[in-house]
Amino acid sequence: LATDDPDVIIFRLRNGVLVNDAPKYKTPRILSFSSHDLPIDLPQIEAFRGRDVDREKTIPELVVIGKNQATPDKLRNEVRANFHFRMVEVVFMLLLPLAALAFAIPPKRSTSALGVFLSIVFIVTYHKVNQYGESVGALGKIDPIIALWGPFLLASGLVLWMYHVIAHRPGGQPIAALEFAFAKIGKQIGRLIRLGRRRPSAEGAA
Repeated sequence: LATDDPDVIIFRLRNGVLVNDAPKYKTPRILSFSSHDLPIDLPQIEAFRGRDVDREKTIPELVVIGKNQATPDKLRNEVRANFHFRMVEVVFMLLLPLAALAFAIPPKRSTSALGVFLSIVFIVTYHKVNQYGESVGALGKIDPIIALWGPFLLASGLVLWMYHVIAHRPGGQPIAALEFAFAKIGKQIGRLIRLGRRRPSAEGAA
């Protein structure tokens, strides 16, 4: 609850018990209450780090700086790269539910969690590609539109295709081939482990 003091709020408790176990008390003092107001001091605003004027601008601020003809080329490249980086990251979030479905649904009669692992690898890799695209765009080596929206089109195309296979093809599973390949690799590794265990046993028996 708010108070007259902007630096203090009231935490109102209802139907509880207060236990005061101070060192000077031989036995704890217990008080039951139906309503109790506990004042809490808010942290001082000075304790928080201020916003970086150069590296933490809002999107409208980035647009204004990017359109300003007086902006130096180096700063304009950095601003444009950061703007497009934020845009592709936000827009790609709209595709995450589709990607989650495409990766999470396993093939029939499969209990593998490979899709979950691949989804993590896919999202982290795409984010790192965007970070690299922002860095290259900020240096002026390539237009940020190409460096960031190019990978976005590829990633979004892959997600939409995978979702289309899941949603519109009976029994469709876009990662079925990878499931099959990983299953074969797992069997081969299992055989090698069993073979390695048999050899020491045979040598011990001899």
